[in-house]
Amino acid sequence: MKKIVVLLIALSISAVANAENFTIGGGPMGNIFIVDARPELGPGVGGYLYFDYRWSPQISTQFNVIVTTEDGEGISNGDNGIEFLGIPTINLKYYLLSSESHWDPYLMAGIGIYAISEGTTSNGTFALGFGADAGLGLDYYLTEKWSFGLAGSFRSIGLIDDTSGNNNGTAIFPFSMAGNVGFHF
Repeated sequence: MKKIVVLLIALSISAVANAENFTIGGGPMGNIFIVDARPELGPGVGGYLYFDYRWSPQISTQFNVIVTTEDGEGISNGDNGIEFLGIPTINLKYYLLSSESHWDPYLMAGIGIYAISEGTTSNGTFALGFGADAGLGLDYYLTEKWSFGLAGSFRSIGLIDDTSGNNNGTAIFPFSMAGNVGFHF
């Protein structure tokens, strides 16, 4: 963990020194849960904010904060208002085109810390864990400073939902779809 913190600080210092190739942005996000798990969650919507540093013409690192609201379904029916959080998630993005274009498609893979909050029913829904994602996206540059984009990613997340020693864990598998508006500086 200390190595990750040192690496992030070093990247931040070098990025600020160069002061270019940054993007900040955000947009709407929705989740569809591919595999039923505990809690069984229905499709939900929310949003995300991101900070991206493009440290090479074809590679960037993106830091995200994700918040969506899901309602329970199936065995979790009636447990509504469950917050799905990704704070933080980190993606490495590989841009497919090496020449400048208004269109900028990419592949991405990343890791993150995820949580599910307790919903309207107090039944031990809260869980915290670690996950990975892989996906693809497309940005379109309106100007040098402004872009909008679409992305989709599949997440595999392992969660611990009981710390009393009962060895309770769960996993969720959302497919996340996102739109964004980005400001480049």
